[in-house]
Amino acid sequence: MHHSCKAVFVDTDAIPAEESRVGDLVQNVTEANLVQQLTECLLHSGIQEDQIGVISLYRQQIKLLSHLLQDHPNIEILTADRSQGRDKDCIIISMVRSNESGSVSDLPLL
Repeated sequence: MHHSCKAVFVDTDAIPAEESRVGDLVQNVTEANLVQQLTECLLHSGIQEDQIGVISLYRQQIKLLSHLLQDHPNIEILTADRSQGRDKDCIIISMVRSNESGSVSDLPLL
């Protein structure tokens, strides 16, 4: 089946989905739960586990996602570097960062 829409952006600004810290590491529990729900929807629509990849730039988020998706061992949960060269029908990218100051790092956005 051909779909004209190749990318979908899910804006979580309207829901409380702020990041939190585990020591020095950043995670976003609400976003991880949304990724899990989206993954389950894709699986129910007939997409195979091995055709779904989940990417995050943050190690702690990957750990959290691995826990939430542990019942689906064929779904690859990868860092951006490790995802290169993979061929998947569906890629879900967990951006993680969401805070009141609008910062993507310790430096404020200009």
